[in-house]
Order: sequence, then structure tokens, then C-alpha cells
Amino acid sequence: MKYLIVAGLAAASLTAPALADGMENAFGHAVRVTMGEQSFDAWFQADGSYSDSRGISGTWTYDSQLCIQVMTENGADENCGPWNEGLAPGERWVTDGWSADGSPLTIQLIAG
Repeated sequence: MKYLIVAGLAAASLTAPALADGMENAFGHAVRVTMGEQSFDAWFQADGSYSDSRGISGTWTYDSQLCIQVMTENGADENCGPWNEGLAPGERWVTDGWSADGSPLTIQLIAG
């Protein structure tokens, strides 16, 4: 039994850093997403939780692309797209990787 507990703790300590790999630049900052005239702020936590200024919350994963999972009135929804691992607070990045129609959106990292 003692070995199972130790093995479980070891596995848990290995999963948390793997989840965060590539997303560390977002932790502790707001991620402002602007699409045309609309914008919202999002927050990503190292434990895999997600929330935004629209009142939406859920979880996220990152493995070569960022995937955000939320519950909507229609059920579970997942949206995946690129993430800029080199984005620093105060910088902006424009991508069309999140929209089905290729519309660009701006992602800005807001310090603190």
C-alpha cells in the first residue's frame, strides 16, 4: 500500500509540470483577446483551469496547440488553436489560427 501512495504522488508531481510546458508566459497575467470590436480577458492557471471576463470557465491543455474546454448551454465545447510561447507581457500577437473563417484576432499579454 505504501508503494502505491508513493507511486501516485510521483505521478502527480510529473503531470503538473507537463501540463504547464509552453504556457508559463500566461500565468499571472491576463490574456486579452480582441476580435474586431469585441474583446475579453482570459486567465490560465498552472493547474489547468481557465476563466475569462465573459464569465466562462473551464479547463485547458497544451500539446503543440492550446485547447480550451468549457461547458455551454449546448454541452461540452472544445476550441483549439496556436499559442505563442515567446509572447511577453505588453506584447501583441496576431493569428488567424482560432477562427473557422480565417478572421484574424489579436492576443495581448497584460502584465499582472
